[in-house]
This record gives sequence, C-alpha cells and structure tokens, in this order.
Amino acid sequence: MSTQRKDSRATLSQQVEKTKTRQKSYVMDLRVQSPASMGYLGVEGLDSAPAIVRLAKVKGLDVIAITDFYSGEFIDRMVTAAKSSPLTVIPGVSVRCRVKTCSEVVISCLFPESISSAGISEFLRELQVPEQARGNPEYVMTASIDHLLRALSARNGIAIPSRLDKTPHRMSIIPELVETYGFRAFDLTYADSSAYFKKRWPSHTFQLFTFSDANALAQIGSRIAKVKMPTPGFEGLRDLIGREHI
Repeated sequence: MSTQRKDSRATLSQQVEKTKTRQKSYVMDLRVQSPASMGYLGVEGLDSAPAIVRLAKVKGLDVIAITDFYSGEFIDRMVTAAKSSPLTVIPGVSVRCRVKTCSEVVISCLFPESISSAGISEFLRELQVPEQARGNPEYVMTASIDHLLRALSARNGIAIPSRLDKTPHRMSIIPELVETYGFRAFDLTYADSSAYFKKRWPSHTFQLFTFSDANALAQIGSRIAKVKMPTPGFEGLRDLIGREHI
C-alpha cells in the first residue's frame, strides 16, 4: 500500500473521530403547548412566555419546540422571551390528519428557527385549515398527508408522528408511515412501545422519543429526550430525525 493511501485513510479516520468528539448532548422536549392551544392551563397574572423559558432552565432543557394545534400565534413571543437565554426554541405546529381509515394521526411539524408566527400561518393556509380550527386538537384536516409533507418539505421542515401507540387503531397505521412515507422518528406514549419497532423492522434505525405534550407549565420537561448532535438547534434535529426517501 502506498504511503499516500495510508495517509489519506489516516486523515479520514481522524475526521470521523473528530466529528464524533464534536457531538454534544442536548436535552429536549419537542412537544410543548402554549396559551394558543385550547385547554392550556395557565397561571392567572403570569406571562407564559418568560415563565416557560425560566421553567425550561430549571428542568435542564436545551431545546423545546412550541407545537400548538393549528396555531403559531405564540412562536414570536417565545423566541423573544428566550433571546437572552441559552434555550433554543424550535417553531412548530401540531396537526391532525387522516391516513387510510385512521383520522387520529397527529403530526408535530417542526421548522427552522427563522420561521415566524406569520410563516406558520402561511403554512396552515396552504393546508386550507380554517381560522376556527386554531388551537383545536379535535379538528381533522381535509388536506392529505401527502399534501402536508410536500408543504412541509418546501419550507425545509420535518415531521414527527405523535402518540400513535396510544390505541390499537392508531398503532395499525404505523406500518403505512414507516413503509410508505419513510418515517423513522416517532413520539411515543409508552417507552416500551419501542419493542414493537425493533421486532417488526429489525434492520431499521429509529429515533423513538416520549415528549411531554405539555399543556400546563408544570408539565414542561416531564418527559424528555437526551440526544447527541454535531449541530445544535433545528439543523441537528433535521439530520437526526429526517424521513428516509422511499
């Protein structure tokens, strides 16, 4: 073997090792609701945005996503409240769509940090979500999941199906999401549901989380994920939980 080839292999090995050592651990809760969601339990007289930031710090969170149902109204306030803190706020929104016979497919849509409340509203208009659906977890979109994923992809967003292991009916749609749509990240109700994925798709690598789905201050960070990413914020998340091309 030539000296040049040995040197190039050594350099590649060093680069891989360097990338591994650069990865940092981040504590995340990527399903947090705000007063923009129906049923949110706020504290009278308390400004929720800075309160969420303070509580996230107490809970040791590095990253949170605000994912109200059909509303991005609170995103700008949260970003402003977190500016002077190390907390990263990921803009997001939760939607509920129909896949085959199941109308209970909740998807958390996450966007780059540059997306504002107005950007979320534009996204919802493209999906033809009416104003009266804002904050309502019971509303089922008329737009298909294909339409949703195209609109999300156009904005460089990512999607995480949520709580599909809660009932057998919801669980029956997971194979469609894995095998047709390439989902490899799920927010689960029960941590031990991971055994289902390992048994059914032993050759796939999944990112399986259990986030809080907080709709009250006290619930934030009650269920978290600790992950290693080479890049913080949304860029790291996109590398971690992006869908596979099918």
